[in-house]
Amino acid sequence: MINDLTGLGLRYIREAVLEDGRDNLYFCLNEPAFNKTELLFQTHSDVVSGENMPDAFKSKIEGNKLFGRGSCDAKGQFCAMIWGLKMAYTKNPEKAEKVCIALCCDEEHKHRGVDALIQKKSEVLKGVVVGEPTELSVAIACKGSIRFRINTYGKAAHTSTPQDGENAIYLMAKVIRIIEDYVIPKVSTTSCDLCGNATVAVSLIRGGESVNAVPDSCSIHVDRRLIPGESWKEAYRDIEKTILEHLDNAEQELIRFEKPYLVDPSYRSDINNSFAKQFQDVLVEQGLKSEFSGLAYGCDASKMDGWRVPVFVFGPGSIKEAHTGNEYIDLQELEKAANVYKNLILSVIY
Repeated sequence: MINDLTGLGLRYIREAVLEDGRDNLYFCLNEPAFNKTELLFQTHSDVVSGENMPDAFKSKIEGNKLFGRGSCDAKGQFCAMIWGLKMAYTKNPEKAEKVCIALCCDEEHKHRGVDALIQKKSEVLKGVVVGEPTELSVAIACKGSIRFRINTYGKAAHTSTPQDGENAIYLMAKVIRIIEDYVIPKVSTTSCDLCGNATVAVSLIRGGESVNAVPDSCSIHVDRRLIPGESWKEAYRDIEKTILEHLDNAEQELIRFEKPYLVDPSYRSDINNSFAKQFQDVLVEQGLKSEFSGLAYGCDASKMDGWRVPVFVFGPGSIKEAHTGNEYIDLQELEKAANVYKNLILSVIY
């Protein structure tokens, strides 16, 4: 890809992760290895589809805004990290050489990129900064999620004689109403001071094969967002239990709960450490808010939390602009973020 970025002689490692050619890329100024990394910057390379975005692949600048697919989530974060590393290198090359930038694939789907990264922890690692659009605040917690399918079954028949069949869509409609009337109110009572309430939503539905046939199957996808400390297994079982409690025996025989096809853990990082204090000092120096916050969405940070080092989330841009038809990043925020990354390198690494 690149052997010399911004005049630094930046080296990289390409790691094959997915069969479709999407790789992880690891950038560093020292020999391409992780055993010297004291500070890790990480973000993701994949972005959402540009299908509903006009001129998705043509970036443009209007005023202080750079528009383009992935500009906010999360190409802007990667650019700020590279920019910050370059500035730190001009101040102190030895400190900059102890930094690694990890660009991971598949964050928007099954987080297989960061799953590959977590096998490479450096023994001298002091902390991790995950790049996400946090509006230049530092998040120490984020929600997790489980996603799974629920299927209902019936008996096919011609729609001219629907009484001869069992309509699976009608049963699924009852399931959805149970989720709306019982599951959602119960889940919403579980909350976190930083991340807000736990949530659940039905996000996809499919049923039937023909307009003139009573459908014998229907399926929905359920997205359950977990706050820090929640068990995904308990959350899953509670949804299953609540739905079954409101169905009669015959209906229970016609419903199947699939195991989650995605389990993304929540996390909350410890702030009683020197890295947290140094991060706050850097924010104050840059005139930014130093209070820690939480995220209502999930990110790669939760997977690296198992390293038992401080893992914080920080970056320019707002999640409100991500995944939209007019996605953009504010260039002034981009510069501020780069300065934060630079000063973190200079203050955290000795």
